Amino acid sequence: MSTYALYGELFFPAHNGRQAFKIRRFNQVTTESSWKSLTDTAEITIPRKVKDFDRMNVSEWFREGDPIEIWLGYDGNLSLEFQGYINKVPAGIPLVISCEDEMYQLKRSTVSVSKENCSLKELLQAVAPGYVIVCDESKVMGKVRYSNMPASKILEDLTKSGINCWFEAKELHAFGASKSDADPVEILLEKTAGESIKQKAIEATMVVISLLRKVGKKLKVEFGDKGAGKRITRELSGITLTKTEMLNEAKQIYNEAKQPGLDGDITLFGIPRVQHGMRVKLRSVLYPEKDGLYYIDSVTKTFSEEGYRQQCKLGDKAV
Repeated sequence: MSTYALYGELFFPAHNGRQAFKIRRFNQVTTESSWKSLTDTAEITIPRKVKDFDRMNVSEWFREGDPIEIWLGYDGNLSLEFQGYINKVPAGIPLVISCEDEMYQLKRSTVSVSKENCSLKELLQAVAPGYVIVCDESKVMGKVRYSNMPASKILEDLTKSGINCWFEAKELHAFGASKSDADPVEILLEKTAGESIKQKAIEATMVVISLLRKVGKKLKVEFGDKGAGKRITRELSGITLTKTEMLNEAKQIYNEAKQPGLDGDITLFGIPRVQHGMRVKLRSVLYPEKDGLYYIDSVTKTFSEEGYRQQCKLGDKAV
């Protein structure tokens, strides 16, 4: 039986006069990543007395805004699991450091954008200058006006149009969902660290799409189950659609929401490495009804002396 030795590094690049350094002794690292959440986060717990900085003032080594990289793996084979900035360094023992990904920077910048016929890529380039933009370049947002608004708030506003934004390292992605075409990861449920998945509940759903037209009143269509507790809304502008085309879009969203599948989490060991948007091919010896191909919506990774775990939230069923 193969055994693997846990190995991790915290790398703090040189910044604002402070030299670069690494830490290999820490109690725990937890990272949370999802395409549904604007910001990926990490929390690091470090013993107060660590060689190289135990005699120094902690505030000289860990400062808000300092960059950080978290590398995790086994047997010295490391993967970059988080890249971002220190968000908070509270006092106390042990030392608990909170971090945010590249969205940390956009939360602290304000943007003014005014354009009559703006594409999604043009808007994102204005909101996040200097970053690589990955999006549907044919997507038209129409007339946009933002005045001295935090860049992150503009990205939050895009969710009204069904567009979610997230960072992957220094790349800003903007799509309806995170869906990678990489080869699926095959998972035998009986050999995972744990699972709590069940058949997805099919809820009564109503889809509402609104279109703000250049001339005339707002156009609105609804499709779904009357009195539904679950509502899916989309607010569109700057594009030309007929009421029939909007209704067809609403029907498609409704049908996708009503698809049967699985709901819940699977907890994997540290390998194979997964991230949101990837597909997992599930197979079960005891419960074959759980077999299927699914996207991962979010991943929470925990690394400590007790082990390396990846808790994956299942998303849509892949075809």
